[in-house]
Amino acid sequence: MNRFTDKKCQHLARGFTLVELLVVIAIIGVLVALLLPAVQAARESARKTQCQSNLRQLALAVLNYESSQKILPIGMEFEEGEEPAFTTKIGKNWIISVLPQMEQQGLYDTFDFSSYIPDAQNQAVRGTRIASMLCPSDSFNAEALDDTTALRRKMGDNWARSNYAASVGNGPIIGDKNRENAFWGEESKGWQDANLRGVMGPNVSVKLGQITDGTSNTIMLGEVRAGVTQSDRRGVWALGGAGSSLIAWYGSSSDSNGPNVCNVNADDVNGCVPSEDAIRATECMPCWTGGYSAQATTRSLHFGGVQMAFADGSVHWISDTIETSGPYGEFWTVWDKLIASSDGLIIDGRE
Repeated sequence: MNRFTDKKCQHLARGFTLVELLVVIAIIGVLVALLLPAVQAARESARKTQCQSNLRQLALAVLNYESSQKILPIGMEFEEGEEPAFTTKIGKNWIISVLPQMEQQGLYDTFDFSSYIPDAQNQAVRGTRIASMLCPSDSFNAEALDDTTALRRKMGDNWARSNYAASVGNGPIIGDKNRENAFWGEESKGWQDANLRGVMGPNVSVKLGQITDGTSNTIMLGEVRAGVTQSDRRGVWALGGAGSSLIAWYGSSSDSNGPNVCNVNADDVNGCVPSEDAIRATECMPCWTGGYSAQATTRSLHFGGVQMAFADGSVHWISDTIETSGPYGEFWTVWDKLIASSDGLIIDGRE
């Protein structure tokens, strides 16, 4: 082999220097850093789309129920004379009622309606995970509720999670018959007030014809987040109550005045124990530990807002920055008008 060939082979056999390797690694790192947010955004977009589809199908199930029964399902059934904010004598909620319309007739038939839903007879069935009730953006919905540590009126354990709730209106779920904005049944002052009434409440609901603001202008369902601890009742499909399967008093007149608010003690939900305040604050899931379930707003893990289903079955994105006053503000902002079903103050839900 001649000298020229020797030098050529030596040149070809030469590897990368350390500096060159570091440069290549740095370039790869920059490319990964640039691409990763795009990949994550694409994944969240897909999750958000699936969540929207779930909500739309659930809204259609509710409307199919109304078509056959001529009235929307009751938000939560409870024993007459009980305090709806913390009673354990709870029957069907609206989700259980529409299971047949969700192609879940077998699951519906498994419930023992001669017993209350928190009773042991219904422990197994209420623990059934329903894929269409879960938003894929919420990783907290994987762990079932264990309510055995609640401050009062314990509901038991094995409650599967959910991410969707029905709109009660602009007042709390509470049995105070003298309170002007209370929701506890058809005769409650809150439900009788057209400025406050939503669509599905405790022991009461409306017919579509009673939604005089128009079905396309009235919120029917919204997203909720699953509890960030095992004892947090929020986001539970078979359990009636604020935060579990109902959103209530989430307008301007409350401290839960808008989507995803982080106000201290914003949601009032039984089962929120003081020892878990720190993690709830970190997750923007504030909760008053006073011991009853009366109030909760709509929440999601999508950036910047929530998805809401209106009473015509359409689903819309609602920004966290939607017009609302408060906390403990004055009516009537855009948000308040969308919550009330017959206040005469009409806002186009498509805007």
